[in-house]
Formats: sequence, structure tokens, C-alpha cells
Amino acid sequence: MKLTNDLADYLLRLPKKIVEKDTFLDKVEIQQSFPFSERYELISEQDDEYTFLWVIQQSEKNRIRVSFHHQEDDSKTGLIRIDYNSGHKNPEIITDLVPKRFHPYVGKHFENHEHHIHYHVQGYRTLHWAIPLSDDNFPIKELNADPSFNTTFVEVIQSFASLVNIETEIIFNPILL
Repeated sequence: MKLTNDLADYLLRLPKKIVEKDTFLDKVEIQQSFPFSERYELISEQDDEYTFLWVIQQSEKNRIRVSFHHQEDDSKTGLIRIDYNSGHKNPEIITDLVPKRFHPYVGKHFENHEHHIHYHVQGYRTLHWAIPLSDDNFPIKELNADPSFNTTFVEVIQSFASLVNIETEIIFNPILL
């Protein structure tokens, strides 16, 4: 299936729940670990034709990547990803399918300190286009420099879950925060 920009937007808006062993979870507790790495499968109770993968990765150098993919058979297509402390280069060519908000960033090279958010753009490799977080509505623009699991990292996870409409309650181990 070719993922159009409209279908990608629809999939992001769909309410979803984390699924474990074919059971929809109302809540999930996240335990502290460093570096943090977790993968969750999600399905929408409203439209169970689609399955999703939510991946949260933190490196020892505090590079954090939070991504969300639509899964189909054995393939996955990225819908959205946020990168903190990681570089990227946007495509050099704009087609008529590229939304206007990406146009100022054609060919842009993001340095590691330029936190950015990737979106699906029809006709390009998965998550090939990004814009600076400073120019996006995502609320967490910067991360605390402390490499431990911290409140800012918690806020990133909670804000991202809200952005992609995850209905499963995310609980953080309060002893470790």
C-alpha cells in the first residue's frame, strides 16, 4: 500500500492502545533504565485494520529518538519521529506532494544540536523530511543535558503519546524519578 499524506494524517489521529498478547492495555508502567529502549505494538479499537509500532530509544550519549510507524505485513512505514541530538539531511528536491511547511527546509542539514521532527511525506523514503522542533507545535523543544531518565524525558514520552493519540495511560515508576 502506498501511504498518502492524507492517510498518514488519519493514522496519526486514530485513537490507539498498546497491545500485549492480543490484549488492549489500559495502562503501562515504564521502568527506568539507561540507556532506555522500548518497543510497543499498538492497534486502534476504532479501526483495527491498522497496526502500529512505537519505538523509544536513548543512547548513552543522550541521543533520543521517538518514532511511530504504521505496520503492514512485515514492512513498516514511518509516520512521525522526533530526534534529539542527532543529525539529518533533507531531500534536495521538492515535488508537488511536499507540504508547504517543509519548503523552507529543502536540502537542510540538521546538526546534532538541532532537534527536529520527521513526518511522512508521500513519494519519499520513510521519514525523509524533517523540520526543526522550534518551528513545530511539539511542546518539548529541548532536553535536559543530564543523561539520566529525567522529568524532561518523561514529558517527551507523554507529549509524543498525546501527539499520536495513544489512549493507554503511561505510568512512570515514581521511585526512580
